[in-house]
Amino acid sequence: MDLVTRRLRTRTLGAVVAAVAITAGAVGGPALAGPPPAPHIGHVFVIVLENQSYAGTFGNPAADPYLAQTLPAQGALLTQYYGTGHESNDNYVSMVSGQGPNPQNQGDCQIYDNFLGSGPLVNGQAVGTGCVYPQNVQTVGNQLTENRMTWKGYMQDMGNVAGREAPVCGHPALNSQDKTQSAVSGDGYVSRHDPFVYFHSVIDNAAYCAAHVVPLGSTSGALPAGAPAGTTGLATDLASVATTPNLSFITPNLCQDGHDFPCTNETSGSSALADIDGFLSTWVPRITSSPAFIKDGLLVVTFDESDGPQSDASACCNEAPGPDTPLPGITGMGGGRVGAVLLSHFIKGGTVSATPYNHYSLLASIEGDFGLNRLGYAATASSTFGSDVFR
Repeated sequence: MDLVTRRLRTRTLGAVVAAVAITAGAVGGPALAGPPPAPHIGHVFVIVLENQSYAGTFGNPAADPYLAQTLPAQGALLTQYYGTGHESNDNYVSMVSGQGPNPQNQGDCQIYDNFLGSGPLVNGQAVGTGCVYPQNVQTVGNQLTENRMTWKGYMQDMGNVAGREAPVCGHPALNSQDKTQSAVSGDGYVSRHDPFVYFHSVIDNAAYCAAHVVPLGSTSGALPAGAPAGTTGLATDLASVATTPNLSFITPNLCQDGHDFPCTNETSGSSALADIDGFLSTWVPRITSSPAFIKDGLLVVTFDESDGPQSDASACCNEAPGPDTPLPGITGMGGGRVGAVLLSHFIKGGTVSATPYNHYSLLASIEGDFGLNRLGYAATASSTFGSDVFR
């Protein structure tokens, strides 16, 4: 059954159920009230920032007033949102695939090597260790493509320095050292924060990867000099509903995501949190004023993990040891409490939710928005964004 038919059947069934409920109320007394229907989200934007605890960001508004005051006033603050592991790469991978951490990506994949597994998936998990997952491990991007929807990963600075990484689908050569682990002058892109290049289901088709994993570009739409003809960045794509992907996964560079301070690739602000506020105050208004967001958009802003495994490896949402590592957070079960803020015209400004969520919940929520099956540990997430968030 294709996606259009499935949605039509769902709407028809909903109408029938509503009619039955009305009839029941008329004949046998008031019908029981059910939960309000979830809004139809057609465009999701995700911005992932780096290595901050909830207490240090949302809990300290003076340090980052745009993130901690301006955005929650416009949307919903999730006070109990958690990372799923330590260090960085395993969190990004979990957001787009539902794969749990393994020893290699817990160490940020210093060697960009193939995942070596022991056979078929077990409860949705590839069993083994390594960085680049085999063809049978899907991402939400693959799911969207299969269901005739669109997606892009927008990576700030990718391709800025020729020869360091390609300007589209930039990643190290397989089974080689990752030389993008640190920023250089003018280029703060790191492969480990670009989750889609860790899947053979994306990178093995060079044209597919190049069309979907692209530079963020400037606010005017300018791209690195080596970007192939026809490549467009976020500012250009936001111009119309038709050109805006259903899913936009946005990764700032190592300065503007708050990872580095002082910064190597560009001039720092007054603090890492000031750099984060600078990125958000530049890009969030462009997203929220875009036709696609105004029509049916949802923006999620969160962090990959809390400060580090020694400071907070707490977890939520049924996260448990996976087949590849006993402690996803190295010293604990998760990536710590980081918080998140959600913006949408379907969300009342100033909403606060204490419902527990993590990166698997985020993936499950995105998949639910688009009628997709849940990948990996998204299937075990205890909650998805619901009536605690939406009007």
